[in-house]
Amino acid sequence: MHICHCFKTFSLNVGGVEQDIRYLSQEYIKAGHKVCVITARLLGSSEREIVDGIEEIRTSPLFTVFKVPVMPNYYHCLSSVNPDIIHAHGTCPGVSDIAVLWAAIHNRPCLLNYRFDGNADSAIGTMFANLYNFIINPVVVAKASAVVATSMSYAETSPVLRRFLKRVKAIPNGVDLQRFNPGIETGAIREKYNLPADEIVFFAGRFVEYKGLEYVIRAMKHVQHGTLVIAGTGSLERHLKQLTEEEELTNVKFLGLIAHEELPQLYRISDIYVLPSISRGENFGNSALEAMACGTPVIASNLPGVKELVTDECGIKVKPKDSLSIADNINLLLADASLRAKMGKAARENAEKYSWSDIARNYLKLYEKLLH
Repeated sequence: MHICHCFKTFSLNVGGVEQDIRYLSQEYIKAGHKVCVITARLLGSSEREIVDGIEEIRTSPLFTVFKVPVMPNYYHCLSSVNPDIIHAHGTCPGVSDIAVLWAAIHNRPCLLNYRFDGNADSAIGTMFANLYNFIINPVVVAKASAVVATSMSYAETSPVLRRFLKRVKAIPNGVDLQRFNPGIETGAIREKYNLPADEIVFFAGRFVEYKGLEYVIRAMKHVQHGTLVIAGTGSLERHLKQLTEEEELTNVKFLGLIAHEELPQLYRISDIYVLPSISRGENFGNSALEAMACGTPVIASNLPGVKELVTDECGIKVKPKDSLSIADNINLLLADASLRAKMGKAARENAEKYSWSDIARNYLKLYEKLLH
């Protein structure tokens, strides 16, 4: 089977969707299938490249608007590949919609992996996203051969998907259980980043509005002991560091952008992982799942998708934007090592339900169904 993934970025950008595509593709290749990804070509990159056995085909965008590359040759790239099945990841204007259109015209099955309703960092971007969801997205969902959401709770609360629930199948994201596990060697990671010997509350991700990082920073003003360690970067970095200074917080430490290979070690030495997201831009919580696989309990916002992943046995859910509740639950867990250990054990057990081999098997069964 020749499988073609469609998304705006891949190997040149390390994000949640890109990692999911990589892990799925590696499982497909193990099963004997051919895999390619059509994505945007960045300045200085080649048009075609084999990345971990995956053929990456890149097309140059004319420009980028609201973080979406406008790629006029995307349709042509699909024609040149001529795959057996398309797996479009969206919603992504100019990518997932073009993939569904090409599949409909060429009588090929196209699975739409509906990952988020769309979010923007500006009022104009939000208006554009709302218009896209109202006018174009319903047509894309209706025309796709199959629609997958990461959870039914996300689909049921989506302004688009809730109109098509009979067509939606829930397949969650997965985790690399070998790479992220409680038995990994942590080495000298504390010394490398000069981390404190006391308890660590950890966050890793992009510094963008929907991640809600400012609310956990504000929470640290009410945390009795322990240090918030933050890994990542993004457009809000200056604002978040300024907030830390204004609040005179000495228990917050920024690591900057870290190597992806160091994430398991940082999850493992952490006592709590926090996912303080505030909107539907967070549809699942890949980083929370990685932390859980390492045996770390999680405090997460009670959002669709996230609330299905973080069960009461392996973490605590809080109301979005509620810094005091975040602080209270950090204090609760840091004061009770036995509760953290119990939740950490349950977190690993829960994570074992999300192995990439099982997730890929579910997708392959769906592909086969669509092809026959």
